[in-house]
Amino acid sequence: MSEKLIISKLNGHDKEGKVGKVYFKAGDHVSAGEILFTIESGKGSLKYKSEYTGTIEALTVEAGSIVTKGQEVGLIDGKREVKQAKAYSFGLSKPAKKDIHAEVLIIGGGPGGYVAALRSAQLGKKVVLIEEDKLGGTCLNYGCIPTKALSHSTKVLNHIRQGHEYGFTVHDFDVNIKKMMERKDQVVETLVSGVDHLMASNDIEVYTGRGQVVSKDLIAVKNKSLDLSVTFDHLIIAVGSEPGYIPIEGHDLKSVMTSRHALAMEDVPDSMVIIGGGVIGMEFAFIFNALGTEVHVVEYMPEILGLLDQDVVDVIRESAEDKGIKIHRGARASRIIETLNKKVITEFEIGDQTYRVASERVMMAVGRKPRLDSLDLQKLGVDLNDNNNGILVDDFMKTTNDKVYAIGDVTNIMQLAHVASHQGMVAAEHISGLSHKMDYEKVPSAIFTQPEVGHVGITEKIALERGINYKASKFYFAANGKSVAMNETEGFVKLIYDLDRQVLIGGVIVGGHGTDMIATVTNMVDQGVSLQEAASVIYAHPTSAEAIHEALLGLEDRSLHGL
Repeated sequence: MSEKLIISKLNGHDKEGKVGKVYFKAGDHVSAGEILFTIESGKGSLKYKSEYTGTIEALTVEAGSIVTKGQEVGLIDGKREVKQAKAYSFGLSKPAKKDIHAEVLIIGGGPGGYVAALRSAQLGKKVVLIEEDKLGGTCLNYGCIPTKALSHSTKVLNHIRQGHEYGFTVHDFDVNIKKMMERKDQVVETLVSGVDHLMASNDIEVYTGRGQVVSKDLIAVKNKSLDLSVTFDHLIIAVGSEPGYIPIEGHDLKSVMTSRHALAMEDVPDSMVIIGGGVIGMEFAFIFNALGTEVHVVEYMPEILGLLDQDVVDVIRESAEDKGIKIHRGARASRIIETLNKKVITEFEIGDQTYRVASERVMMAVGRKPRLDSLDLQKLGVDLNDNNNGILVDDFMKTTNDKVYAIGDVTNIMQLAHVASHQGMVAAEHISGLSHKMDYEKVPSAIFTQPEVGHVGITEKIALERGINYKASKFYFAANGKSVAMNETEGFVKLIYDLDRQVLIGGVIVGGHGTDMIATVTNMVDQGVSLQEAASVIYAHPTSAEAIHEALLGLEDRSLHGL
């Protein structure tokens, strides 16, 4: 008997959506629960699953078709499968046993793992991905993306506070942390659902659970409903990292949190001590400061953001201090004490002097450690590096086991999401016989402080240490037309030029949109373009990017608008 296929629901309150990938056609046999096609909308991707087992007689949609709720999209000669409610089993039911083989098995669905899965699928491999938590990993769910969503919210908040400088007055406004967190969660949900859609549209099998090494050639995954065994031709380990901590007294108090906890807060603390003045610590320092929190940063090293040149750090530190953030440099945190009225006291030492700061919360931001204990690496025949703090890999991300590759934070080479993604592509391509080596000298980084920092290649500090014959050129945003118009005049563009090799070897942009504009410098550094070629390009006016052109001209002492 023929039954109509009806669009019974769409995402959220959407009234229409666009058909993505179509998996079946007229004449195909389908089982209940199989995905007929996907529907994409502004709120993510929805899988349209068959409620019937039978033969499709007609399917009236194709990729790109617009569908609406209640629309008939085809006919099927089949029987509706009604899901039976599960009887209470008193814990005696057994998960379904399943044995599969993957040409490429990936453990970890973060920015390294899911990109490796996509590239492997593009190269024609049968791919299986195992993810313990959520697709997107730390970056999409608990790191890069949610942090940037909050960072943007506080940037808007600062613009509101500075409204009088732009010619309008805001008489009253409230900071609604709950709404900010809801928006952050919506951003995350949209992107994670997009990754889920990419997995489905590329026929990548995804299983939820923790992968366990049974033998050198077998990985098992068990959850409440599934007992899965996977054999593989090649394995890519992409299990990531977790927040680190310093084992001082009080580090395990309830008032002490990590960046992950900070992203789930339901209220704004009156005061906070952040232990660690690196990228994570300083990004959160600016976020909570904008929300009205009194922030103290305790940094062990002589300077915050220690990998950057001093002139760049000076801009960020001065901006932080102007906003009221207290920075304690060369400070060694020694203990954290909880008081009777639920405050916490952070004790730290600078030289021979001991200091104490009381706050409502303490945040540990002292870096991340690879999850080396999440898999039995010894059973896999996979060795660690000389420092025993990351998996040892070659330029193609292959481990000491020829069948096993490792990518991302677990290698502890460079803990950046985009590095993990590129490593994932390198590993996938090497498995398929392509030769594409990793090059870490030209990796850009993005720091979302206020102002932002984008960096690529060799710093001036490193150029001096290596004895490179170089020239540096700097152009300040205070002399850039659009930056002045936007009231974003902090910072500069600085380029590092190798005089012997006659190529750009590095650059940094500290200022408005610096994390976006660094892509232009990255391309020049990566391609090794000559100064003449780079400087002859016309830049649109008025744009902040003109500062890059001026810095290029400055390498030949012919900057037109330099201060």
